[in-house]
Amino acid sequence: MDMTEANLDADHHDKQQGWPAVAAGSAIFFMYLGLTYSYGIVQLHLTRQGLAPPSTLSFIGSVGAALAPLTGMLVARVMRRIGYRRTACLGSLLLGLGEFTAGWSTSSVPAMFITQGVLFGLGASLLFLPAATVPSLWFKRKRGLATGIVYGGAGVGSAVISLSMEKLIQTSSIRTAMKILGAAAWAVCLPASYFLTAPTPTGSDALTAPTTSIFTIRFLLMLVMGAIATFPLFVPPFLLPLYVTSIGLSSQMASWVLAAWNLASALGRVGMGLGADTLLGPVNSLFLALAVTGVSTIALWPFASSPGLLVCFAILNGIGSGGFFSLMPVVVGAVFGDGQLASVMSRLTTSWTFGYFLGSPIAGYLLDAYGGTEAGLAAFRPAFSYSGSLTLAGAGLVLAVRFMLEKRIFTRV
Repeated sequence: MDMTEANLDADHHDKQQGWPAVAAGSAIFFMYLGLTYSYGIVQLHLTRQGLAPPSTLSFIGSVGAALAPLTGMLVARVMRRIGYRRTACLGSLLLGLGEFTAGWSTSSVPAMFITQGVLFGLGASLLFLPAATVPSLWFKRKRGLATGIVYGGAGVGSAVISLSMEKLIQTSSIRTAMKILGAAAWAVCLPASYFLTAPTPTGSDALTAPTTSIFTIRFLLMLVMGAIATFPLFVPPFLLPLYVTSIGLSSQMASWVLAAWNLASALGRVGMGLGADTLLGPVNSLFLALAVTGVSTIALWPFASSPGLLVCFAILNGIGSGGFFSLMPVVVGAVFGDGQLASVMSRLTTSWTFGYFLGSPIAGYLLDAYGGTEAGLAAFRPAFSYSGSLTLAGAGLVLAVRFMLEKRIFTRV
């Protein structure tokens, strides 16, 4: 049985076997990326406590986010040795441990780096690749939808967790909130990890090391695109709470705007996945996602000084940003074939490391350099320009890959 037959067979039996893996991946992303994208709430309250300036605190969240792409190739080797399920179980233990112990670390920047940064990030790295790739291995025709549902869990989780975290902090303390969320990460991710198993015909193939044939112009363009596009993608969720309060709105409004961004991100992940399966195709959908993100950041966010405009920006930007992450596995399958999905993804995501690690701190440094949160809207505009321009540059590289695959403009690719 060749790879196409295996995937088509998986589609035929998806209700019995593939959908539990999709549900498990979605539950894991609900917690893992939900906690990652809600770090802006933690940063807001730690800034108010005077622990450190936003640029320093952004590094803590960036460490937690950056370890997943940084260790992608290492995690692929771990998966080849112990399998998807055990890799995800180990990641669940470390993820919850990092969040839980951060509850004792909110008065120390070094302790926050170790707990919220390193421990949480190691757990995230062991969870990301299994949860992101296993559902795609079960599907051929519905791959975009399946992957969109998995990544959609992240958007829903980010909205739920950001609102819950703000409420928990208000009713108890930031320390108690982080301990509760750490325990919740164990309760959700450990059972979900059990269902992350690959179909037998494709599982072994998907974990083989790639050959040198993948190192083509297309691969290099995708590598550079990921490196550029991920710099700005965490800027909105990290800076939105600070921005909302800096223009005179409440922290509760900040959590609602962030929740709107996260819910829109969930819609974008599923909607862009459907577009990849049907009308647009995966590469066209990825270009659209990045274009919407970049244009909304440059053309709308600098003028969003009222709740209505803030919510409008959050919805548009969230849809585009969510689409990027959910479409990457689908685009990899379309451009490079299905046989080495996990291995190629692990190499491409390695280029995301610098963007994850430095993207938000650079925005934080720009904010500090132009007066900080006390300076209001004007201090944020350089960060907006930085974020939007890099996103549009990434969209341009995707467009170049698209025309390498198909030169006709109105063609599904």
